[in-house]
Amino acid sequence: MSRSTLALDRIATLVVGLVLLAAGGAALLWWFDLVSWFPRLLDLSAVKDAIGQPWWPWAWGAAGVVLVLLGLWWAAAHIPDRGVGELKLPGSSADGKLRAASTPVAQAAAAALQGANGVRTVRGRIVRERGQLVARLSATIEAGADLHAVAAAADQVATELAAVLDRDDVHCQVRLKVATRTRSLPRVT
Repeated sequence: MSRSTLALDRIATLVVGLVLLAAGGAALLWWFDLVSWFPRLLDLSAVKDAIGQPWWPWAWGAAGVVLVLLGLWWAAAHIPDRGVGELKLPGSSADGKLRAASTPVAQAAAAALQGANGVRTVRGRIVRERGQLVARLSATIEAGADLHAVAAAADQVATELAAVLDRDDVHCQVRLKVATRTRSLPRVT
């Protein structure tokens, strides 16, 4: 959730709370007849006239559509984004900061794993999960792939990733999925 969404939530909560407090206070003042300029009886004839107009259902329909769109936008704004933009590298000091973009780093790790025998495709992404940085590699392997070889390649990629970033707090997670269809390979004659 972004800072602007968090700020908007807090402002909206404050406004709704103040409106509810004011409405409740006004209702109590009216009920106990503590303010002389409040009417003793409410005149709802204007509301009855408005409800009878032909444009009334259309106005409520439009208001409903706007509220649904606002609700969808609000729900989408609260989807957590666990992606990491940049990684701070060792060697940063007051003189300057060393940073690496996380997407190319994850893509390079995925490309290194994709070079292993029996691995069809790999996607990589670095995310923040439960306060830890996780390089998540999702690999699709062939049905007949040697799992020991794929595991050894995944361990090698994780070791190289830790060495390249020189950070001990980056964990590597490799998820394997077996391809449902065998890929037809070109024939060499």
